[in-house]
Amino acid sequence: MMTDKCYDLLCIVQRWLCALGLLYLTVSAIWGLPFGDEVNQSVAAVCSFLAAIIEIQKSQWNKTHNIKIENFDCWEDHEK
Repeated sequence: MMTDKCYDLLCIVQRWLCALGLLYLTVSAIWGLPFGDEVNQSVAAVCSFLAAIIEIQKSQWNKTHNIKIENFDCWEDHEK
């Protein structure tokens, strides 16, 4: 199981990588920098892989702490 510090760091790295990939894609289109699409797609792949690792760790943490997420509904009215 991953430590809390490692998990937090992984989350921060994943967020910043995604943002930097999009930044490079945009700047490369404006300034004509090379390989904008390739860099962005590669960064997106790494970000997706990190997101999968984060979700697996979160799921394992929830299991070890007996946290169950039941009836999760994104559109549920929270003002009840």
